[in-house]
Amino acid sequence: MSVHRKAKEAAKMYLSDKTRIQAIVLETMNDISNLVGATMGPGGKVVLLESDHIGISDRISKDGISVYAAMASQNPYKHSIIEVARASSLRTANEAGDGTTTTAVLASELIKQVFDFCNKNPKKSPQQTIRRIKKIVEESLVPYIQERSIKVTEDNKGLLTAVATISANGEKSLANAVIQCFEEIGFGESSHVTIRELPGPSGYKVERLEGFPIPVGLEESSGKYFSAFINDGGNQRCYLENPKFILFDGSILDLATFAVLFDAIGERVAKGDKGFSNIVLVANSFSEQVITNLAFNFEQNGTLKILPILSPMAQFMNAQTHFLTDMAAFTGAKVFGMKNQISQANLEDLGSGMESFESFRFRSTLTGDPDPVNIEYRVDELKKQKGRSESKAEEGWLEERMAKISSGIAKLTIIGSSPSDIKERADRAEDAVCAIRSSIVNGVLPGGCRIALDMASKIAQELEIGDPAREVLMPALLSLPNRLLDNAGYNSEEASEVLTKLLDDPNLVYDIENQLFGLPEELGIFDASKAVSEALVNAVGIAGVLGTLGGIICHPRDDSFEREEARLDNEYRRACENPNAFQNPSLNRK
Repeated sequence: MSVHRKAKEAAKMYLSDKTRIQAIVLETMNDISNLVGATMGPGGKVVLLESDHIGISDRISKDGISVYAAMASQNPYKHSIIEVARASSLRTANEAGDGTTTTAVLASELIKQVFDFCNKNPKKSPQQTIRRIKKIVEESLVPYIQERSIKVTEDNKGLLTAVATISANGEKSLANAVIQCFEEIGFGESSHVTIRELPGPSGYKVERLEGFPIPVGLEESSGKYFSAFINDGGNQRCYLENPKFILFDGSILDLATFAVLFDAIGERVAKGDKGFSNIVLVANSFSEQVITNLAFNFEQNGTLKILPILSPMAQFMNAQTHFLTDMAAFTGAKVFGMKNQISQANLEDLGSGMESFESFRFRSTLTGDPDPVNIEYRVDELKKQKGRSESKAEEGWLEERMAKISSGIAKLTIIGSSPSDIKERADRAEDAVCAIRSSIVNGVLPGGCRIALDMASKIAQELEIGDPAREVLMPALLSLPNRLLDNAGYNSEEASEVLTKLLDDPNLVYDIENQLFGLPEELGIFDASKAVSEALVNAVGIAGVLGTLGGIICHPRDDSFEREEARLDNEYRRACENPNAFQNPSLNRK
């Protein structure tokens, strides 16, 4: 007799006990705080990160973002918590360029204080407590940060050096190199710095490149397939030399309409013309089928390398069309779409004079020698549009586009004796570049956790004892300077003396490395305002999610399955990189 069988959903693990949930959330967030927080401040330690890729050496890092991104757990509950917390913490870096470590430490302490407060006050739920905290942060603390922010002008531009030094973890030579990059291309939000890594005697080299920055990278363009387009595993990027460009103002649902053009390109490549072997396909959107086909072909040896890149969106009408027009001016390529049919395209429409195109997860950079006539003509068009702009926002957007076309790119080369040392300094350089951009727009604040202390004092003065926001936010904010001092080797008594003096005189900051009190202008200790506000808001967001959990449902970890997947993935990559290595020589006899 046949037995009916039914395929059911894969079995999952679940947890609903309040006490166990709180314990595992606290344990996980404490691990995150200790590991990521260990990198915080001038006394921060480096963390050893094992490489995920065969042939790529392990590295050390003092960059909180890199440490956080490398974290995972064998426990499926902990792993899910890490992923939720990490996504919100990395948002701080995406929005402000810095502050990931602060977010991790602050979020951990907020969750601990929320649990402590609610356990002592059973009638106060975590949800109610979080709502009160969010209200105070949004209505009082964020406006306070904005009020205290110091706008960067030509007269006080030296503040940016202080911000860069803090973001570079106190390395002044690196901070000065980053500032030199901005001096080459101008201090603006659209100023673009690309970072290169080179073995050799330790040092930095700054030079100006003519280039075109693009605020879209592999992950946004290709989604889950982005790793297939990475051909430089050490730097986690796609790098193409002498690229040609197909600019398409529309959505690409299949590649059939491009067949004639691709065949023409393939014929040139077959004749030995390497100038057409790397193609960047820029469009407003791609279907998953198109991305899948391009990803498969990209990993095969001897095939045409076509990299899909999305044209970035903005809040203005037809922003993607405007971007493609700007890119056409820079590359000399032609924009195809409803007006110019792709079926009529020829090889001369793919541009010329471009030296390289590199794309990371979230950004891309095009370098080359554009036709100055095209650039001048396009800049004149943008100037006329700026004169007719209908808002300050649109005017700023047009100014940014003009700067991208005409200002060029600064290249910072980081030279070091070992791959791990080079990569660690490159991570800090990236932080410093992003922090400067953020500071140019949003201003700076006295650093060394001065604002955290001031916000704690503000809460103490304005909120009554017993208020959930007061009982949670005050100790959480004070945990930040305590972590800085603890990393620098201060014991509890020494830390208390420093904090007492800072609380007594709100004008002072403390230079931990040199053990000096003074004014921030004298000691050069400043933070990017945006990093401070984003760290606070995102830390509260993490606490709002993990501090109010009623349950966790997740898949169990399967060691044998994951090892097998890793083995198959490595074999696939090796086969793509060197297909002949897997052939039997005896079968190739002539």
